[in-house]
Amino acid sequence: MAATSSRAAPAAFAGGWPAYLLVLIVLGAAIYAFSPRPQPSFPATQVFPDRLLVTSLAANGKRVIAVGEQGHILFGDTGQPFQEAKVDPQRGSMLTRVAFIDDHTAIAVGHDGWIVRSEDRGETWKEAAFDAEKPDPVIGIAGPFDDKLFAFGAFGLYETSTDGGKTWSKETLNIADEQKKKVVDENADPFANFEGGGGGGLAERHLNAMVHAADGSLILLGEQGLMLKSKDNGASWHSLPQVYAGSWFGALNLPDGGLVAFGMRGNAFVSRDSGATWKKGELPNNVSLFGGTVMSDGSIVLVGDNNCVFQSTDGGAHFKLAAQAEHHGLAAGLASVLPLSGGAVLTAGDNGLMVQKLGGAS
Repeated sequence: MAATSSRAAPAAFAGGWPAYLLVLIVLGAAIYAFSPRPQPSFPATQVFPDRLLVTSLAANGKRVIAVGEQGHILFGDTGQPFQEAKVDPQRGSMLTRVAFIDDHTAIAVGHDGWIVRSEDRGETWKEAAFDAEKPDPVIGIAGPFDDKLFAFGAFGLYETSTDGGKTWSKETLNIADEQKKKVVDENADPFANFEGGGGGGLAERHLNAMVHAADGSLILLGEQGLMLKSKDNGASWHSLPQVYAGSWFGALNLPDGGLVAFGMRGNAFVSRDSGATWKKGELPNNVSLFGGTVMSDGSIVLVGDNNCVFQSTDGGAHFKLAAQAEHHGLAAGLASVLPLSGGAVLTAGDNGLMVQKLGGAS
């Protein structure tokens, strides 16, 4: 028995080498697999302007800036491709509005109280404000008026800056006649008469737009027909007579000193007396209106749902459907528009950026 065991041992020992070799191979592969190695080079992510939700446009000279979903900012000169701007830090929050405040400086605002600022015509951006604790969206920006900038948004969010947008101070909207008013005229919109904001009070409604009237006053517009006027550059406000029950989404200054305000369900009104009285314009359908511009010939262009572009050549009394681009998917709203040469416009919305010929093709 002892002799037999002695002869078997070398055979078993010799037969174990393939197993040991296999273990070494597996161990070496594991070490290689988990060892640190430089990352491969990937091409830069390309942003397609026609596949991006764009919420706002701004122009100064030939430079155009577009902002939208996930904090994307595009810039480019007329006739040149758009490029992605550098935003530091990139929060990824939706940007809702952009505006030039001088030839070189632009401000963009958005969700989570995010405000960013550029001093090189939109190529690079630095953060000026962000509020992770109270992430209400900033919806609009206006100014500077007498060296004062205004930012405003959801639930009465109201901020001002006196240093060109570098720093912002949150303020309480001081409304002298704070109370809810009832609509008594035929322009009431029964589909828009809902409670909004934190209980429906004037100071808690969403604020969407601001314009500087010909008499030097400021007019602030928002949901549920909210229309406020300030004669002291925003220190205090009083409500104007309500002409419409639905939300206002925007307003424009007209070349003759008039104003046009627009909102839900095809409602557009024109004032020739700095907001004291308003007259409703006629539109061919009742789509909601989100953006507008004034062309070089003085005509008014408004854009809205269903990729509709409307134009008025009689000062806002009547609008016609001037263009309507095809859309991809269910979403088909236009949020902003800029005039181009030759009777064309640049529009922005759910389907990205489009150049559209008024009365012609996209």
